[in-house]
Amino acid sequence: MRSTGGAATGVLIGSTVPEPTAARQAGLRFVALARDTTAGRLLKEAGCETTVTSLAPLLEAARSL
Repeated sequence: MRSTGGAATGVLIGSTVPEPTAARQAGLRFVALARDTTAGRLLKEAGCETTVTSLAPLLEAARSL
């Protein structure tokens, strides 16, 4: 997480239904790890806009920073 003039920027990565709400309350974006279709459906119902089935693309992106 980084501070830019008092506003926090960052992303929370998680796999449980309460985490998207926590991310919103903290002012963070959220990426959900949905390892199966049931988890994906539940996370989308909880308000997730971005879901992935593997962390590999996120790890590659982080390594390139």
